[in-house]
Amino acid sequence: MANTTTPPQATPPLKARFGRFEIDEAEARLLDDGTPVKLAPKPFAVLCALARTPQTLVTKSALLDHVWGHQYVSESVLKTTISDVRAVLDDDARQPRWIETVSCRGYRFIGQVTTAGQPAPLPQPIAGTGDADATGTPLIGRARELERLRRAWRTASGGLRQVAWVAGEAGVGKTALIERLVREVGESRVAHGHCVAHVADGEPGLPILEALTSLCRRDAAFVELMRRVAPTWLSRLPWLSTPAEREALQRELADSGQSRMLREMGELLDRYCADHPLLLVTEDLQWADQATVQLLDYLARRRSPARLLWLASFRLTEVIAADHPLATVRQELRLHGLGEEIVLDAFSPAEVAQYLAAHAPACPQQAAVAQALYERTDGLPLFVADVVNRALASHDGASSNSASTQQLAALAMPETLAGIVERYLEEVTPKQRAVLEAASVCGTRFRLSTLADVLQGDQALVATACAELARRQRWLSDAAVDDGASTEPTYAFRHALYREVLEKRLDAVARLELQRRLKASLDAQRPEPRPAPSIVAMARPRPSTPRIQRMRFDSVPMPA
Repeated sequence: MANTTTPPQATPPLKARFGRFEIDEAEARLLDDGTPVKLAPKPFAVLCALARTPQTLVTKSALLDHVWGHQYVSESVLKTTISDVRAVLDDDARQPRWIETVSCRGYRFIGQVTTAGQPAPLPQPIAGTGDADATGTPLIGRARELERLRRAWRTASGGLRQVAWVAGEAGVGKTALIERLVREVGESRVAHGHCVAHVADGEPGLPILEALTSLCRRDAAFVELMRRVAPTWLSRLPWLSTPAEREALQRELADSGQSRMLREMGELLDRYCADHPLLLVTEDLQWADQATVQLLDYLARRRSPARLLWLASFRLTEVIAADHPLATVRQELRLHGLGEEIVLDAFSPAEVAQYLAAHAPACPQQAAVAQALYERTDGLPLFVADVVNRALASHDGASSNSASTQQLAALAMPETLAGIVERYLEEVTPKQRAVLEAASVCGTRFRLSTLADVLQGDQALVATACAELARRQRWLSDAAVDDGASTEPTYAFRHALYREVLEKRLDAVARLELQRRLKASLDAQRPEPRPAPSIVAMARPRPSTPRIQRMRFDSVPMPA
């Protein structure tokens, strides 16, 4: 039988912590990560009554008696009060983290409570060391990056606006990292917006309009705030107003421009975030239009306090390669300390081993298979996950070490990654594409002279094409190493997957011809072998060489 209790009437004031919240009943204060949270007296009293007896059913009548005394109050008032508490705690009645409804009987506080004088509970391990989060999903190799995002959110929640972005190539795990923070913050404090490829010249500010729509659906008061403070933006969401209102707005906003929209959005977010900390998520900024980038720049430079974190993601190489307007804004914000950039790299061999151990613990000879997995994928998380799901999650793929490594070497890359590389190819010139395809035959790393021989072209023109591809930081990187023996220009593909896609694009005849030229070039570069000396020559005494007396510099006579 479940425990039930009536909240004690004469007990010391409660002072306790649960999650990121802290209750101080004597001071009538609720803190969220150290920031005071507004909560009316009755909801605060209900929260204290429940948190005082965690994991225990508190009946409705007990709560009504304890909080409202002998006044007549219906159960609907209690239900509304519980809803107010849940709203402050970001708690979902269907999947509660803090307050559980016991049908027809009452409520139970199900969170872990630490009262004053008790040692604080040990912090949960951060996913990234191989441990899973609340959803059971490991987040490998991103512990420091996740903590930087947590710190930015705490700073923003304290009233100092923050702009941060997660950068990296496609498939490196930007979305996974952002989603982890979103789960910790709670969806009720998050507004999402996405930039879409090939529509940057379409509707200006599309990802911002998407985020505003989600806020309007969630909070009717936000619509009224937009009507008062940001009518220009409200006019962009016609389903939120009547035809008469839209006509009046069109007359009022006939001469308004982009600067007014910037000011309205700044004021709208300042007012809304005064009482509602907001995590604004915008993904794939490499496809953002000019209006969205301009708004990002404006809000980052705005001086007024706001409990706002604008968290964005983009593919860094695409921003640089396409000379996107975001490239300039990114540099300016970093220069003035107004934006925090988190660049994600591919997994290291150790992190690939952690991922394998977490997702395929039954795979034998983990170290050998993990090394083969890293060599096949270059540690790109999306590719690692795809390979593990296809090859190592089944018993057949993990039956023996030799079978696993052979299977890894033969696996094709995911269609998602291949499609991304194919789209990148659409942005290069035909001459650059020919250079890249020939380079793919030369290997992941190649000399400029070898590539020129394979192309049978002018080395200066090939050098210009390679230098431009390296400058855009997508396809190639300068891999020259001055080892004292040769300083010849050398380049390398930024990712082995790029070379693989390029080589597979070649038809068999073209590939064989390029391979023939490559062999001829490599043969020509090999030094001629010296003939072995004959036995007679070896036996013949060598003539003596007269010693040359070295002259000291200070013994040279100087002219008079």
